[in-house]
This record gives sequence, C-alpha cells and structure tokens, in this order.
Amino acid sequence: MSEEKVTKLQHKVEDYRRFAFILIALAGFLMIGTVIPSESVQIAQEWLIVFVSILLAGAVLLHGVSLKTEKLIVEDE
Repeated sequence: MSEEKVTKLQHKVEDYRRFAFILIALAGFLMIGTVIPSESVQIAQEWLIVFVSILLAGAVLLHGVSLKTEKLIVEDE
C-alpha cells in the first residue's frame, strides 16, 4: 500500500474516532436533559431517550469502523 493511501486511512481512523466521541458527548448532554426535572421536558423525555440510544449506537458503529480500518492499515504494512 502506498504511503499516501496509508496516511489517508490514518486520517479516516482519527475522524471516525473524533466523530464517535462527539456523538457520545451529545448523547451525554441529552441524557442530562432527561435527568433534570422540568415540566416542559417531561413530554419529550421519551424522544430524548430514543435519540440518546441512536447516538450511542452510531458511536459504537463508528468505533467499529475505525477499528476495522486500523486493522486494514496494520495488515498491509
């Protein structure tokens, strides 16, 4: 594998991990929104839990993709 392609794949791995971390942080903020008692949030609390679940699933998926890409880099070296 060429040096340029390896560098691009390493940048992709970093991007996947950063985006997964951002999704986890966003899920954390939304989860805080479900914990804080408020009458206006009580109606949307079920939707917040659904969004948190989707964000965490996306983070796990992106982490898996980053591991797969990193394994590809290691195998080709």
